Amino acid sequence: MNRGRTAPVAVGVVGAAGAVGRVVLEELLRLGVGPVRAAVRRPPGRALPSGAHLWPDPVEVADARALAAFCAECRVVVNATGPVRAVGHRVASAALASGADLVDVNDTAELPEPVPYARLLRWRTAVIGAGLMPGLAGLLPGVLVADGGLDRPRTLTVRVGGLPHFPPAAARDFMDRLARPGGEVTAVWRGGRRVAGALGVERGVRLPYFPGAVTAIPYLTEEAVGVARRYGLDEVRWYTVFGGEHTRAVLDRYRAGLPPGRSVDEAATELSRATLTDLAGRAPHQLVTCELDGRALVLTGTDSSALTGTAAAHAALAVLKGELPPGQLHFAALPDSARLARRLAESPAVTGLRLLDGPLAELPLEEGIL
Repeated sequence: MNRGRTAPVAVGVVGAAGAVGRVVLEELLRLGVGPVRAAVRRPPGRALPSGAHLWPDPVEVADARALAAFCAECRVVVNATGPVRAVGHRVASAALASGADLVDVNDTAELPEPVPYARLLRWRTAVIGAGLMPGLAGLLPGVLVADGGLDRPRTLTVRVGGLPHFPPAAARDFMDRLARPGGEVTAVWRGGRRVAGALGVERGVRLPYFPGAVTAIPYLTEEAVGVARRYGLDEVRWYTVFGGEHTRAVLDRYRAGLPPGRSVDEAATELSRATLTDLAGRAPHQLVTCELDGRALVLTGTDSSALTGTAAAHAALAVLKGELPPGQLHFAALPDSARLARRLAESPAVTGLRLLDGPLAELPLEEGIL
């Protein structure tokens, strides 16, 4: 990592005017990090957080020259843009080639092409998947493992969701995975491998700590597989949970995949609009519940974008403080997950974090943190 780098800006945020980028700026400033600089494609419609310095030139992810000029001024660059398959390795390549370290809310390890900057990782640090999912959802099971003192944890169930707004980029990533063949949706990790079609979509169900009826989609991501392998788990059940009726209707339309003539972008637009419709007159909320061998953890937050931006900001702080080694690291696998979770719990985006000495289903709602 670049402990000796003397660029004038501590952290630069690409995509700073978006829902995630704004939170990254706000959390960095709350943490006392500075100077902090913002890169945007066009003049923002509302003022950026006070204390963030706006880079004077527009920065498009596809404009390699503009990206390079912005990154050259920074010690750490945070990429808050997406979706991952549209952005690719562009921001990472520009940041690392300029001599900066990187934090990316996307899991670029999902991309089919190899990283074009592998040799730079001998000296620089890249934290990828630094968001809610991927990110926090994969980090929190480590808190249960550490707290329980389990030599051989076996069975994990994770549920991530609530009543979110899916910005277009996040909706594009979700629908892209939903439409991808290979058994990821409805799959479970069991006995050291993926088992396709082992679980069903749960519609209109009530789950501990999730208000009202929800739809829970079994959704075995690469992050879930990474958690299974990291802790040697026998079984991992991983669900994405949606609470709004319009969102549930969109997901029902696409439960068998994309129909002929329908693009991922069109489906993502539907999903993003549905989440906004469900939010009309209601406050967004986001939950992560984890159950591991009879013990549980519940995290509640304001919304998915806020939790993603907060995770990215804390990853950038860890890089700045010299806490992470060179190389490419997944946020979910960062060392000392319990310490990082405690830091995150102090942020405005996290409304509660509690360890429960028992299964979620056996505890009344008032025992939680809602």
